[in-house]
Amino acid sequence: MTTGTTEARGDHRTTGARRLRDLFARPGTVRIIGAHNPLGARLAERAGFDGVWSSGLEVSASQGVPDTDILTMSELLATAGSLAAAVDVPVVADCDAGYGNAHNVMNMIRRYEAAGIAGVSIEDKRFPKVNSFIPGRQELAPVAEFCGKLRAAKAAQTSPDLMVIARIEALIAGWGMDEALRRGEAYAAAGADAVLIHAKGSSPEPILRFLERWTPPTPVVVVPTTYHTITATELAEAGAKMVIYANHGLRAGIAAVTETFASILRDDRTTGIEDRIAPLSTVFDLQGMPLHKRHEAEFITPYAGRARAVVVPGLPTAPAAGLLAEQSAALRRADIDAVSATGDDDTAPAPQDVTLLPAGSDAAGTVLALDEAFPGATVLVSGDVFVEGEPLRRLTAAGGDIAVLVDVSDGPGAERRADALPLTLDSAARGGRRLGGASGSEVLAVAGPGADGEFAGAAVFSAQGFAALRQVAEKRRADGTAGTLADLLADLLAGGHRVGAVEIGSGWLELRTARDIARATELFATREGGQ
Repeated sequence: MTTGTTEARGDHRTTGARRLRDLFARPGTVRIIGAHNPLGARLAERAGFDGVWSSGLEVSASQGVPDTDILTMSELLATAGSLAAAVDVPVVADCDAGYGNAHNVMNMIRRYEAAGIAGVSIEDKRFPKVNSFIPGRQELAPVAEFCGKLRAAKAAQTSPDLMVIARIEALIAGWGMDEALRRGEAYAAAGADAVLIHAKGSSPEPILRFLERWTPPTPVVVVPTTYHTITATELAEAGAKMVIYANHGLRAGIAAVTETFASILRDDRTTGIEDRIAPLSTVFDLQGMPLHKRHEAEFITPYAGRARAVVVPGLPTAPAAGLLAEQSAALRRADIDAVSATGDDDTAPAPQDVTLLPAGSDAAGTVLALDEAFPGATVLVSGDVFVEGEPLRRLTAAGGDIAVLVDVSDGPGAERRADALPLTLDSAARGGRRLGGASGSEVLAVAGPGADGEFAGAAVFSAQGFAALRQVAEKRRADGTAGTLADLLADLLAGGHRVGAVEIGSGWLELRTARDIARATELFATREGGQ
């Protein structure tokens, strides 16, 4: 598969054409298959085809219009160019009747060549053409007029590698074998690099007769769409050089998607088709995500505001909340771009956007399991609380190396849970309002009765603050003592670290008992039902 790098792809204007020339020069048949988008082209390349046919029928069908020159050259060129940019194998473009007269053909050649197309196929029909398999009007251009288009095409190309394929429609139009041979010989003499003999019957006999009677050295291309019983090997033995499977990807996709959609509606879920459709990992691979991630690691410097969040274990006795999806959504609303959580046997299945960390018995162990070289902010949320997005947004904007959420709604001396972490702040309460110190609100100490507020279960650390947090976590691990996030913060305060306070009066819930969890679950269910 293509790497997408300049080094790997070289000069995209000539590499594909040179490869196509090399394929025609080697022994054996050349097999290419139709596509109408880069994903189809990559599937063709991955399957092992020698090249890709930018199919006019497929592109038109993908746009929901007939293959009758309704799409413009620019629209078809955009697709062909996107295929060539996506793969290393050569792309041959179906250019219908050349989009007009010789002037149009010359413009087409220059633009397709600049887009990295390896070869173009032009058919000898009058413009606008009708797809060869549609009954009715199949009007051929005069031989002299079409030869003029071919000479104009060869005069317009800037590289000798680009291949111009002259498509003979005499058998399609019912003009007979002699006319097909006469036209093919004239087109070869006019400079065509190959001729494509087209037919729409179920038997390959007309094609085999054409190949038997063909004498010029110009190679012959065939398209066994309707005479599909003959093999590419048999066609090669008869004299064909290239075999085009022009529209099979499109037709296979229509059948598969139709069946899949019907199954989902019939079964009311997707379980029945999951083992028959590609996993997301395959989609990501075809998109080039592994290379994308390598480039991200190599070239993209993390921006200063980048933050990660981790939901860490709370009280050892706290039951699993099962509200991880809600907490993850709140963290995302606070513009935090990576959410992780510790998992154990009691944890509800993690949402797809949450990375599960190895189960840890306490917050200290989780902290030590995190990448200590992370350059941005680290937000830690205790597993026994739920914090809404707005308080989290204020927390991440607090600045400083360490900051915590502090609930001051009850004021100094309020009665709090025995297991709460009471905090004394440097802000002063006046008439129900609080004013911070000169540098904002700051935690002065862990205190009992008379404390200004309690720790609301979330804290943020800069890279330097996280390094200090790891030190107290390592000490607890060395001492063999477990530690919640509240314990680690108490250790930091005891060690003299400055801790900022983001004062809140609401926006969080405690999830320390089964009753707490039931109430929270009911609250979220009610809220979702009202949306």
